[in-house]
Amino acid sequence: MSSTTTENLSLQLVTELADAVFSTCGVTDHARSVLADIVTRSERDGPRSHGLRMLPVYAQSFTSGYANPDATPKITRNAAGALHADADNGYYQPAADLARDQLIEMARQNGIAAFSCHNCHHLGGLRFDVEPLAEAGLIAIGVINSLSMVVPQGGVRPVFGTNPMAFACPREGEAPIVWDQASSTVALMDIKMAAAEGHALPYPAGLAPDGEKTTDPDAILETRSLLPFGEHKGAAIAFLVEVLGAALAGGNLSVDNADREAHDALNIKGGSTVIAIDPARFGNPMFNDYITRICAEITDNGDARIPGDGRLKNRKNSQDSGVSVARDVLDQINIIINGAK
Repeated sequence: MSSTTTENLSLQLVTELADAVFSTCGVTDHARSVLADIVTRSERDGPRSHGLRMLPVYAQSFTSGYANPDATPKITRNAAGALHADADNGYYQPAADLARDQLIEMARQNGIAAFSCHNCHHLGGLRFDVEPLAEAGLIAIGVINSLSMVVPQGGVRPVFGTNPMAFACPREGEAPIVWDQASSTVALMDIKMAAAEGHALPYPAGLAPDGEKTTDPDAILETRSLLPFGEHKGAAIAFLVEVLGAALAGGNLSVDNADREAHDALNIKGGSTVIAIDPARFGNPMFNDYITRICAEITDNGDARIPGDGRLKNRKNSQDSGVSVARDVLDQINIIINGAK
């Protein structure tokens, strides 16, 4: 295992570094603010693999011409409960930020509403797409498809992306319940981190060049063939995300890689859908009591914990003590920032 030199950074400095990278890439003020916040939240809460370590990937997407740093998303209301965005080849999160207030209003009016987006890029944790909706008192489910690297159960070549899904739910008197997960056994950036840090994965997560399952992150990165979690169950979830993400929103399929490959990028222009539900409109005035009871049954149950609540401990530690960042990551970021000077 290789030793990694680290440096401790405050969250404010994390934001400043992210903002400087996006500024160097010519990203608009609004998108820069939204994306820098996503990077900071990833360092603060986890997964750390989606924080500062992702900045060179963001930068490459802009400098290669693959993503549009000057994007102007167009938001259209197609039905009483259907909102759609063309992100103008920019990132999803700034488009979603522009649409969020309208989506919340629609969900409260109709009980349920959905926001879909195409012609967009997405990097970072999916949980941050749904958490603001739960903070507004709504239940939210979000999906986005990504570049093909997950082999369907029994298959020999990738068809799906890691195709994550996220869930958020209000919790009375406490932070919302928020979780996200990839359809793969392990997320790609976590495999990249294991390779960079020189250690094996805890369980087989992909295929080696000989077609066998392996815990070797370097072998998996060579084949770019990841395994779905839970075998056929994870593959089914990946299929669901492909339908709700790409097909419903009009984004590229996970296998539509020609444009990505031409720009040597690490993400496709997939599609994303977020469904927002107002529990106040569904007829159960005791909704909050139900959530409290469910949570109590879990927390008073050995070492079990509420899904996603590990982020709250990470959040407090990061706010109190900052975050530890690998020196090689900081070196890459400084090259991006200073390279344009």
